[in-house]
Amino acid sequence: MKTVSCTRKGLFKRWAREDEAVAAIEAGILFPLMLSILMGVVDLGVALTINEKVVNSGHMMADLLAREDDINDAEFTDIIVSGQLVIQPYDIAPFGYDIAGIQFVDEEAIPTVMWRETFNMDQNGDIESESEDLGIENEGVLAVTVHYTYTPFFTTFVVGEIEMEEVSYARGRKGLFVTRSAGS
Repeated sequence: MKTVSCTRKGLFKRWAREDEAVAAIEAGILFPLMLSILMGVVDLGVALTINEKVVNSGHMMADLLAREDDINDAEFTDIIVSGQLVIQPYDIAPFGYDIAGIQFVDEEAIPTVMWRETFNMDQNGDIESESEDLGIENEGVLAVTVHYTYTPFFTTFVVGEIEMEEVSYARGRKGLFVTRSAGS
């Protein structure tokens, strides 16, 4: 039987040479770190997927609106629903839109909002200035802004909510300007 020295120097040397529990200690330190990285990657992947869906939703809604020369309420509702369907299977509650029909008036082609509908977000105040030089007198464009607020499942306490927004412009295909009429 081996005797163990109880001196401080001998105890420290023995502890420094001990390697039987090193793997358990390393796993105990690294497992929470690796789990945190995994959860962050999952949230990042979901955020990138939703961002792509937001971009696709905005482009699709602009394209569908541009196919008509006059949009009525029923057609408008169908286009909004199609934009929401692009977001699924993710939650559509944080989905918002700001859609405006912009016409260029006077010889200076001043962009003027002729009709607008906004839901679940603030109006995009920059669409008139951003649409300058996109047309000539009496022409028009459609400006579709789609907004989505993503709340990460695992890493909310670190990054908080992530705001995503896409602005799409489209020119009417059947006429100079796409009008909006009430009724169905």
